[in-house]
Amino acid sequence: MSALVRGEVLVAANDHEARTESTELDSSRGAARDVGTINPRLSDVFDLAIRQDEVEFVIPHLKEDLPLSIDPFLLWKSDKAEYVRLHETLLSFIDKVRVEAVGGRELRAQLLLSEVVEPIELGLGYSSGTKKGSAIGPALRAAIVAAFREMPQLQSTGLDHVEFLALLVPKIAEDRISDITASVLKKWLADYSESQSKKLGIPTKEFRMVGWDPDRLDWVPFNCMLPYNPSDDSPVILCPLDLLRRLPWINYADYYRTAYAHLVLPPGRAKKAVPKESVLAYNRAHFEIVQDYVASREANASLCAPDPLFTPLRFTTLRRKLTELRNLPTGRVGGADKKFEDLAFELLSSLLYPELDLAADQVRTISGAHIRDVIFHNDRKTAFLGDLRDQYGARQVVIELKNVKSLETEHVNQLYRYLDDSDIGKFGILLSRNPPPRNVVQNIVDLHSSKRAAVICLDDADLELMLQLVDTGRPPVEVIRKKYVEFTRVLPK
Repeated sequence: MSALVRGEVLVAANDHEARTESTELDSSRGAARDVGTINPRLSDVFDLAIRQDEVEFVIPHLKEDLPLSIDPFLLWKSDKAEYVRLHETLLSFIDKVRVEAVGGRELRAQLLLSEVVEPIELGLGYSSGTKKGSAIGPALRAAIVAAFREMPQLQSTGLDHVEFLALLVPKIAEDRISDITASVLKKWLADYSESQSKKLGIPTKEFRMVGWDPDRLDWVPFNCMLPYNPSDDSPVILCPLDLLRRLPWINYADYYRTAYAHLVLPPGRAKKAVPKESVLAYNRAHFEIVQDYVASREANASLCAPDPLFTPLRFTTLRRKLTELRNLPTGRVGGADKKFEDLAFELLSSLLYPELDLAADQVRTISGAHIRDVIFHNDRKTAFLGDLRDQYGARQVVIELKNVKSLETEHVNQLYRYLDDSDIGKFGILLSRNPPPRNVVQNIVDLHSSKRAAVICLDDADLELMLQLVDTGRPPVEVIRKKYVEFTRVLPK
């Protein structure tokens, strides 16, 4: 097997000199900087005018994974000849492992599997608040090899879908199917990333990667020009949106519900959970049931579609949640403050989409006070949002949630201090239950005069107005614009 070197940075690329400690780049390609934004994206760190709704790939977040995975079934069902070939490449790897395992070359089969690593360059997975990858360990490699060796049905015939492994081998979850797919197809993904980067002006560097060669039936190293995270020079790989789902079309939970529980469990036990290892052992002994299930998923392939990055709540759900919020008492009694924050988060993240993309839901503490924020990326999707970014540097919009009957000046001061200490811009929003009193409004005006930062206040009635706009097909972000206009009218001339 070829000697493999992962992620080795070779030279600075895009005709730039090696990057300095200040991470300067040619101004025509964007300037890398240590941004203080929350959950920054690749477009943020290079200050690129790239909007998620205008590109065909998911814009990577650089500090944590996105809860999505590559679904190989989307390759199998695709009308694109290129995607069909990629699925064949994926199966060539699985079949090579099978052939080596069945032929008694277990060590060789395990060596092939050892190169499957969760590609942290993609930033996909289910790690919360971080990006980290892991390889298929020795025990799992041995279990995969054993499945090929011990199942008579696999002695002479390969698998039509890599997803079969999740229904036969313990500890192969849906994210591992994505890891196998991404590892095998890394050369294609790298080429795709380089092409998109050239088209959109995304800075790149040269890296050394490893991918599967379907002609040589082996892992081979290759050099590629990839985007990178300027904070640590780590490579970034872009993934097409049309390959992503939250769960693969062929998955264990769906199999258990629609096939195993229905066909195997006696009446009255269908809802009682059977340990996964027991189910998989049954599957290995009754492979025809798994084959029938996969055939049914193939028959319904027309229903399989990529998942959107965000799905807003339906109007009826928004109406119900707003009613719950408006019926809450102010204060903390009975956990009313936490319920208010949860409901406000769900409402705002849906109501303001797609004009504002959710960046994070975070909790911070100032002088012992619990403060929950909802933070949005501002990509200039309306003229008003573009003005906020130009005038206040508002690359992100923070909305601070306060379940109080009446806002106080200290609430405003807390938000101003946060805006001063961060790099998200000088525009923020306070959401409470009622309009602010006159002294709070005056405090906001005074702070604007001294700090050139703007804070506007929303309340229950404004959320109601946002919902009315949804019902009439108008964007609820117009409520924020309206409140901002009202704010400017009270500023000194």
